[in-house]
Amino acid sequence: MPKVVPKKRDLVMKYIQDFPDEMFRGDSNILFCDACNKAVSTSQRFQVTQHIGTAIHKENKLGKTKKKQQFITSCTSSSSKSTFNNDLCTALIKADIPLRKLDNLNFRQFLKKYISSKIPDASTLRKNYLPDLYEKTLNDIRKNISNGPIWVSMDETTDVEGRYIGNIIVGKLNSYCASKPYLLNTEVLEKCNHSTVARFVNDSLGILWPNGILHNKVLLFISDAAPYMVKAGTALNVFYPKLIHVTCLAHAFHRVAETIRSEFPEVDFLISTIKKLFLKAPSRVHIFKENYPQTPLPPKTVITRWGTWLQAAAYYCDNFSVIEDVISKLEIDAVSVENAKKLIKSTSLKNNLVYISSNTTFLANSITKLEAQNLSLADSLGIVSETVKKLKESPGQVGIKIKNKVEQVLSKNSGLKTVGAIANILNGSDTQTSFEFSLADLGAFKFAPITSVNVERSFSRYKNILRPNRRRFTFNNLKKYMIVHCFVDDEDPS
Repeated sequence: MPKVVPKKRDLVMKYIQDFPDEMFRGDSNILFCDACNKAVSTSQRFQVTQHIGTAIHKENKLGKTKKKQQFITSCTSSSSKSTFNNDLCTALIKADIPLRKLDNLNFRQFLKKYISSKIPDASTLRKNYLPDLYEKTLNDIRKNISNGPIWVSMDETTDVEGRYIGNIIVGKLNSYCASKPYLLNTEVLEKCNHSTVARFVNDSLGILWPNGILHNKVLLFISDAAPYMVKAGTALNVFYPKLIHVTCLAHAFHRVAETIRSEFPEVDFLISTIKKLFLKAPSRVHIFKENYPQTPLPPKTVITRWGTWLQAAAYYCDNFSVIEDVISKLEIDAVSVENAKKLIKSTSLKNNLVYISSNTTFLANSITKLEAQNLSLADSLGIVSETVKKLKESPGQVGIKIKNKVEQVLSKNSGLKTVGAIANILNGSDTQTSFEFSLADLGAFKFAPITSVNVERSFSRYKNILRPNRRRFTFNNLKKYMIVHCFVDDEDPS
């Protein structure tokens, strides 16, 4: 007698009756598990029992039961958000751990093992918690800045997607300590000119003071010396009558360092050649370390930081005999080796290295000092004054060109003269000059910055966040992520 196969609907109803505690329900011919929010195959009975025995089903069932009991026994609103989820989202963003790591199976299992709270999906944090964190961060910035007075620093860059990205940093001016810098806004600029920059600054200050911009409380604007930035500073003066525009002094010294580099093409060729020689060449690195284990490898210069070029020139001056000996031991198996062997014999190269090391390498140290945090205005201007004095004392024809370059970059920085005069009032050396600022505003300049390094650091974070395996960010989410990630509150020791 042939086996009678029951109808699918009958099977579904049978399993519901056989497993009354498993949160099954029948939907037409489908057995649906409410705990797991999925359909369960009913072709064979073992498929149902296998599903019931999984750890995921047991965990989901337990969670549904607890949630149902909590709903019955308490009056907590179902729309309230989890404190754990909020703290988890904050921790991941601050540590720059991608939210999508929560969807990694091994990471989820680890968190479930040691954390009793339910682990949310990445999309849950991104959609429901990131916007709230962004708004909270803005409110914290508003609270810390209050009614000012403030300094503003702005710069732009081009990201890997080819977009013009503008970042704006704000800080409170006060007479008792250097304020923390806050990334207030990051936006895509349609173009890079004075009008878009001025509009971006004004719109960003509208975010800081949503009930009305306090135009008389914006006292200092710091940017680079690009012509469109200078023009933007002039345009902003119309709306912010007390605004002093200072172009970054670290950038100014970088331009002087670039001029020095251009005067020594042979040294520049040596630095670039040696860099290529040891780049991705473990056998050559091994020869170097084997013969001179106490000597560091040649420094790798950064093309946009000319101070590193001066430091490299000083290194080759101090370790010329070491480099010469190592190069002599290398086989000519590449163009860079051949070039290095010819170049290292040059007498003019050696003399140029001595000149650079003796007369200009202090400039790299000056740039590093200016880039430090929490400097007073007097200390910053003292570094500038001492550096300019040394640069103007540089001897020879190159010294004349260095002096002319220094005078050129400083003459265009009209705001520097103004903050210099304010610094003289603060240190008591000037009792005659008067300003239209209130006495409280003048005192607030005590820790005013004169470099835009904080914006450059924010771009470094931006580029680190938007690394090759994280290009799926929508810019709206990227902006919120950046503001939260860069924020440091008063209790944060970092």
